[in-house]
Amino acid sequence: MKKNLLFLILSTASIFANAQVGMITSKFTQNLTKNELNFSGDRKLYAVGINDKNTENYFVVSKNRGGADNDELYLEKFTRNDNVFTKSFQYKLTHPINKSLAFVDNRASYSDIDKDGNYESISIIDEHKNGPESEVIRVVGMIMYNNTAYEVWISKEDEFSKNHYSENFSQLPNSIKEHFLKFWDGLNKI
Repeated sequence: MKKNLLFLILSTASIFANAQVGMITSKFTQNLTKNELNFSGDRKLYAVGINDKNTENYFVVSKNRGGADNDELYLEKFTRNDNVFTKSFQYKLTHPINKSLAFVDNRASYSDIDKDGNYESISIIDEHKNGPESEVIRVVGMIMYNNTAYEVWISKEDEFSKNHYSENFSQLPNSIKEHFLKFWDGLNKI
C-alpha cells in the first residue's frame, strides 16, 4: 500500500515538474468582465488563469453578440506586465452565420513542452455549417506557441480523414509539433 501511494505521489510530481505550467487558477475568471480585461468579443465564454514559470496570464475566449449577422470567436492571452494585464496574443475565427463557432474547453491542453518557462497550448474549435444544431463542417486545433497561432484542421470536404495545416505550421519546432499532433490525433473530434 505504501509503495503504491509513494508511486502515485512521485508520478504526479513528475507530471507537474515536466509540464512547468505552475498553476491553472480561476481567480476572478468566472466573473471576469471587459472592465478587468479588455477582451475583443462582446461576451466572455471561457477564461482561465495560467501561471507559468515566467509569467502570470489569463486566457480568454469571447464572441461577438448573439444575433449578429456573422460569428466571431476570439482566443486571447493577457500577460501581466508591471501589475497591468496587456494583450499578448490574439486569434480570431469568423463564420458568416451567427452561433456557428464553438470553443470546446474540455479538449484543450496547456503545457511547457520546450521547457522555456512559457506555456504552449492547443485549443479546439468546432465550426458548424449553419448554427449550433447543424452539422460540423470543420474542426480546428489552434496551437499557440511564442504568442503565434498555428493551425491544424480536418474538414467534411474529405470526410474528416486528412489533417490540413496553416502555412506557418512547418515553422513549429519538432518537439512542439509532435506533442500537439499526438494530442490532436488522440482526440475524438467528430
